[in-house]
Amino acid sequence: MSNNFFNEYQNTNNCANNENSGGSCSIDPSVYALEELLLNEIKQIAFYIVKLADFNLQNENIMQKAVRALSVILINTSFRLEDYKHLLYSLEADKFKVREKYLAVSKEKSIKYELVENAFKLPDKPNRTNLLKLGEALVIQKRKEYEPKKLDLIELIAFFAKTTSINVEKLSHFGYKNSEWNFQILKFLNLTNISSKKTEKLKENICDFSKFSFDIWQKLMETLENTYGKRTETDISFEIKEGKSILVSGSDLDELDKLLEAIGDRKINVYTNSSLFSAFCYPHFQKYKNLIGHFGYENAQIDFTNFKGPVFTTQNFLQKIDNLHRGTIFTTKIISPDKMIRIEGYDFEPLIQNALSTTGFTKEDIQNPDKVTLKYDIKKIDNIIKEADGKDIYIIVGSYKKEEIIKKFEGKTLIKLDSPVEIQLLIRILKETNCKNIKLILTHCTPNTVNILLSTLFSNPEEIYFAKCPNTIINPHIINALVEHFGVEIIS
Repeated sequence: MSNNFFNEYQNTNNCANNENSGGSCSIDPSVYALEELLLNEIKQIAFYIVKLADFNLQNENIMQKAVRALSVILINTSFRLEDYKHLLYSLEADKFKVREKYLAVSKEKSIKYELVENAFKLPDKPNRTNLLKLGEALVIQKRKEYEPKKLDLIELIAFFAKTTSINVEKLSHFGYKNSEWNFQILKFLNLTNISSKKTEKLKENICDFSKFSFDIWQKLMETLENTYGKRTETDISFEIKEGKSILVSGSDLDELDKLLEAIGDRKINVYTNSSLFSAFCYPHFQKYKNLIGHFGYENAQIDFTNFKGPVFTTQNFLQKIDNLHRGTIFTTKIISPDKMIRIEGYDFEPLIQNALSTTGFTKEDIQNPDKVTLKYDIKKIDNIIKEADGKDIYIIVGSYKKEEIIKKFEGKTLIKLDSPVEIQLLIRILKETNCKNIKLILTHCTPNTVNILLSTLFSNPEEIYFAKCPNTIINPHIINALVEHFGVEIIS
């Protein structure tokens, strides 16, 4: 089982044609429309924030709230409407604050003011139906406003801003709050308000933002090592042990850490899921004796159903879970799916008590220890770079169909980064090499890996290959933009 771990990690994401997925891969158009409505409020805030910057005025609190809201990516058609409305109307209130400030300053200085063109009035009595209609109207307007190739770039800019804001939000969990980061993200997003912007200029802006996003990744990786210790090569166990249990899924290591601290010595076995397998690389997490290992792959629909105990999804959990058939799920997501139990202020006691009240895994569930190795051999990579001596280097990120890919590039100098969510080693490689001789091959398709790809554009790798993404995972406009404007070659 474990030898195919990273392959399965990819397979369960590329599930557009998977008849056994139970619909877990499909993204309803209504989700896109409602996310567009949220995005529209943030875009208007971005417009006035940029205008105020011309007067050397800023509202750091509103910028931070806007970027936090931008980090929200809706996945499920079934979500808590009250969460959505609270965020939407909070953004509208902030928009009016920065708008009024901008108008007041313009009047005071006798300067002609501009208003954002994409303003839509929110309904006084919001419900799912009228909010959905408004979101659909915004989508239609955008498609009319831009010709297809330019629309691809506009969608890519919004996506890039959103996924970068996730990393900024993660850094804020460690106490890093940087108003300049927030301003740069909103300034970049504001490009989507300017329909007259030329395509070539948009491409330049994307490459400029790529360096910014790359630096954010680097800061996040440094912060994780400063907090949890220097990461090392490690084995990840797939062993299932008898006893009460909790499954933690998502990508927020700090929330996993807080939960483990809250559990203390109580006899609850904790298993990671999704990209949280990276916790095992850090020495800090080795002190937790009840952090047992990794459970499942990357399909929450299957993993959560098979797990015997409550599940905790962290703030930046990005999987669709509409069709779950069983299980109690707790979350810290800003907009949570229906029927999840909200964890407020990182009070994990309700989750812990729920785990203690359940049977958990029994003797019959015990599986023989199984493991994979998450490699982290910096010295080996440095030697490959040195021996290449300026010749082409092919970097394979992720192990999906790795043997087929290696055959395709047989005889070339290869660096294999087996983890599908690897970024730290990639950062090192890009810093240590002449990027013009780099051929980047990303075999795994998620919002995270698309952001990694985008964050390398500034370095102008000679060639970029990327996994074929189902439309259900990544908006096809984004893939079109990568192929058409940045020469990315799609591999299947």
